[in-house]
Amino acid sequence: MDYQHITSFFEKFKKIIFQKNQIKEIVIKNISEIISYQIKDNWIDIKKNEVSLKTSPLLKNEILIHKKEILEKINKELPVDFKIINIK
Repeated sequence: MDYQHITSFFEKFKKIIFQKNQIKEIVIKNISEIISYQIKDNWIDIKKNEVSLKTSPLLKNEILIHKKEILEKINKELPVDFKIINIK
């Protein structure tokens, strides 16, 4: 029995999951570099090209102050087919 079609099907999902984790790492790295504070993985959620912050109001304000710089830096590192358009 040939399982090649199933393998290729699961490869698509593997790529999507890998890409999502990779994008999250890029976002965390760039935010942490710009604000000089280490951001934890569970403080960031990415949905529909937007970054949602689950942090203290103080840290969230610091990130939003540097929003334009952060977005530019993140989008330079991301693949051409995916862009972060907002941080909220």
